[in-house]
Amino acid sequence: MKCVGTTEVVPRSSATEGLMSRYSLMRVVKRVSRREWIVAVLTATLAACAPLPPAANQAAGQPSHQASYPAPASGAVRPADGPLPVPPNLIALTQPAGQKRLMASAHNQSYWPLSEYFETQRNEAYCSVATSVMALNALGIRRPESTQYPDFPYFSQEDFFRSVDPQVANAARVSKEGMTLDQLGAALSAFPVEVRRFHASDLTLSQFRDLIRDTTGHSDRFALLNFRRVEIGEAGGGHWSPLAAYDAASDSALLLDVARYKYPAVWVPVTQLYAGALAVDNVSGLSRGLVIVGTRAN
Repeated sequence: MKCVGTTEVVPRSSATEGLMSRYSLMRVVKRVSRREWIVAVLTATLAACAPLPPAANQAAGQPSHQASYPAPASGAVRPADGPLPVPPNLIALTQPAGQKRLMASAHNQSYWPLSEYFETQRNEAYCSVATSVMALNALGIRRPESTQYPDFPYFSQEDFFRSVDPQVANAARVSKEGMTLDQLGAALSAFPVEVRRFHASDLTLSQFRDLIRDTTGHSDRFALLNFRRVEIGEAGGGHWSPLAAYDAASDSALLLDVARYKYPAVWVPVTQLYAGALAVDNVSGLSRGLVIVGTRAN
């Protein structure tokens, strides 16, 4: 048997076995819940896009690059060999422990709508834009006409700045510099949503944790995190991504990283997220933090 992409091709001599396998699979699918099935499909999709582990690369006659160089500093040039290794202090959602934590969490309501609209940032400075359109689409509010999908209204990274005052933020500038916490808060205020901004320096660790826990327990509001990667053990500088769940047992939150070419979705200890949010933004001279975006009360 050989594999083409993620689909297994069964020889003709094994047709009967293939039919039995499909019948067995259908029986298993009927026994699992809808959410477990969604998680399984998302995990399989993410895993299918992941690079082969070092051992598999070597078995295929390819040299391993995963452990042959240290994590690069921000802006360093690296070979194009796929995502970076996940730091040992973090747990990838695609790992069994990561999936188990999500399913056991009592505060995972943000995950379901956000995962449906998971985006990859268009360029290396568009993390704030990708994070925003994920949240706007997931909120289920009225969507604008889309350049990308003319027949289907949709919030997209391409059209995000059509509704934003160019004095607040514009595509050309953000493509080079990204957005500060206050900039993104002001930009999102141009949309029909409720926006609250929190600089980490104005919050205690307990208050920061409470905001994450309370927000991820809802599907009508989302926590958008501005942090510095080095504080959570990753390579890089300032970044934006949404938080989709909180697990009290491990005191960690699920970060849906929009730089999916670089890192997968991971569980991060809240103490480290807080340290990353406390890091000062060189542009604003202020700490980073959280933007909470939600539907407006009627």
